[in-house]
Amino acid sequence: MGAEQGWNGGVDVDYLGKIYVNDQNSESAPSAIVTGLHTGYTWQRDHWTVNAFARVDNVFNARYAGSVIINDANKRYYEPAPGRNWTAGMTVSYRF
Repeated sequence: MGAEQGWNGGVDVDYLGKIYVNDQNSESAPSAIVTGLHTGYTWQRDHWTVNAFARVDNVFNARYAGSVIINDANKRYYEPAPGRNWTAGMTVSYRF
């Protein structure tokens, strides 16, 4: 019962809603939409499975708060999220 052989891929779209960063609700991190793309190819032969994959996160290089610090005394509420980034890799497995 291994992975399906051949190409696979997809699109991830995440909506991040506005979040208030202090108890007075006077400051907030705005909402954002972040998109990712991924693709891969799986080969199977005998007991071996090889999967090569690649993905791009934050395709449109959206600027948004990756995390917030609620009620920060210095009013540094926002920590930026990563910009566009890429990942590629390969997995090799053997099934006994």
